[in-house]
Amino acid sequence: MRYRLAVAATSIAIAFSQCSGSSPASPAAKAQCDESLWTHVYDPSRLQIRDTCRTVTGVITDQHLNDDGDIDVRLALDPPYVNLLNANNISNLNGHLQTEAICQAPISSADAARTCAGFTGSVRIPADGMHVQVTGTYTFDTFHGWMEIHPISVLTVIP
Repeated sequence: MRYRLAVAATSIAIAFSQCSGSSPASPAAKAQCDESLWTHVYDPSRLQIRDTCRTVTGVITDQHLNDDGDIDVRLALDPPYVNLLNANNISNLNGHLQTEAICQAPISSADAARTCAGFTGSVRIPADGMHVQVTGTYTFDTFHGWMEIHPISVLTVIP
């Protein structure tokens, strides 16, 4: 009986250590965020930071080039992340999350050109319909009234 209890306790301890060893998903995600990107965000005063580094998953619904040089990528979030949306995401973006890869498109604004001067973003944007993981700064855009990940630090396709 003692032997079985000892084996069970050891198994629980091993399982717990493996779980606790793999749980630093948050710190790993934080390590992926690139704070230096903020020096190239156009008009950062309009963005209120809610989380300096957040990772979400979802499906790309659409994307377009913005005149400030950003590529706007909208995501239909996976269920665990829909709580990150607000009323304006729901009413103005069809329930999607705006994400932005900075300084990657032609720029038609002189102010934005100065912000991106000497820097070109390198976030590869896959096609619409792809399931992706996006890591970056979770912000409230005071101009549009919706939540965003802006700027994107890392975007990867989920196989």
